[in-house]
Amino acid sequence: MFKFVFINGKLVVENRAKISVKDRGFLYSDGLYETLRSYRGNLFMLDAHVLRLFHSLKVLKYNIPFDEEYVKSAVIKTVSKNNLSRSDAYIKIIVTRGIHSGELHFGGGYKPNLVIIADSLTPYPEVDYTEGINIISSSIRRSAIGSPLYCHKLLNYFENIFAKNEAHCNNAQEAIFLTRDHLILEGASSNIFFVRRSVVYTPPLTQNILPGVTREVVINIFRENRIKIRQKKVHYRDIINADEIFKTSSVAGIVPVKKIDRFVVAGKVPGNITSKLMKLYGDKVEYSKKKFYLRKT
Repeated sequence: MFKFVFINGKLVVENRAKISVKDRGFLYSDGLYETLRSYRGNLFMLDAHVLRLFHSLKVLKYNIPFDEEYVKSAVIKTVSKNNLSRSDAYIKIIVTRGIHSGELHFGGGYKPNLVIIADSLTPYPEVDYTEGINIISSSIRRSAIGSPLYCHKLLNYFENIFAKNEAHCNNAQEAIFLTRDHLILEGASSNIFFVRRSVVYTPPLTQNILPGVTREVVINIFRENRIKIRQKKVHYRDIINADEIFKTSSVAGIVPVKKIDRFVVAGKVPGNITSKLMKLYGDKVEYSKKKFYLRKT
């Protein structure tokens, strides 16, 4: 069966999908992206992902010839064309600034490229959710504050890939970024939470981290269920002494952690709060399926 890619208003067979080698996304990683998943056709948190994308497009001064509803419609069409409306799927939305015209600033009459990819989702190992994963500290050190870029999902993703490879080489499934003062920031492809004495902690958005869509869903779940959640600076010594640790991401959802570097989580994995969250998150997904189905019909 042919796979189709959405490019600038057209659904094209994957092996014929082309972007110019002079595109700024290719030359300079001058582009943005969103990754989301569908649960049997339910494009979970599609609105939130598109909203974050358009916020970044405006802040980073892209010329935007399409609106949010156009992108949402294009995502639905791409999923449908690839016969994924009843399957779990992986969706990636990419916007590049357009063909390079010589200058390196944001001015000029650039016409962005919009690309949408949808493919069947290979599920994560069940053991990740039932027994937890290993995470490590990346050798890369970031500053805690001061960058205007870490809050956007940029195509320039090599720092994250480098950290992911470090994890892979150390028999771990995720790497986390620390500052030189050993403050925890975020994972290479996730946001990080931990539990200590029945209180949940996660780094604040005032630091150099991504405002994760799933992060926000989780924070709202805790508030709705009167579970104490604090967004504050987190030191490495805090997380290695945690009762529970988990990571969040749009594709993997909620994943418990059993070990960070050489430190094993003392409590059971997943812990009580993580287990409760996993159930509540699953309920949220099921509820959104009904809403999404009604919206499509």
